[in-house]
Amino acid sequence: MKNNFLLIPIIIALLLGCSKDSNDQDPQEETIDYETIYQEPENPFYGIPDTMSVVMVSASIIKYNEWQNFFVWPEHSYIIIWPSDNRDLDIGDVEKAIKGIAIDQNTKTEVKTGFTYKGSAISFQDLTPGKYFIAVILNDNVDKGKKAYSTKEISVKQYGKIYMNKIFSNKIKDGEFEEWTNKIIEK
Repeated sequence: MKNNFLLIPIIIALLLGCSKDSNDQDPQEETIDYETIYQEPENPFYGIPDTMSVVMVSASIIKYNEWQNFFVWPEHSYIIIWPSDNRDLDIGDVEKAIKGIAIDQNTKTEVKTGFTYKGSAISFQDLTPGKYFIAVILNDNVDKGKKAYSTKEISVKQYGKIYMNKIFSNKIKDGEFEEWTNKIIEK
């Protein structure tokens, strides 16, 4: 009988310890203010000569840890840049964009570039002044947002420096376009 009294508190503790708290939020329901999580580097251009133009592009995604807290994780993505002076470029097909092909909306022709990279960040150096169209496309290894993409057009001045970090939202769907809402640092 004495052993049965010891089992009852253990069983109660196990039952209460395994229950889900009704206040637990689902990570999909949480809204994220990107301005608060964007950790702007103090000086991303430190050590870069004044007579060099550079465009730094990085890609990140929102992930959740085992306690359902989100964090920003650098994600290997396709980062592509096209010169876009006198052009209105857009991505017609994500698979073609990964190969460096965009569509000029003015002439309805394909435009090819050699500036393609797969990684979480890259610096394009010594770009000639002008307009550039940048695309970041997530890879197939992410949990959500396979081949999701974002684009941004920028203007590079002579010896201009631009730092861009695209953070994809936690609600992105496969193959979906997402606006580039993150801050861009220019010098």
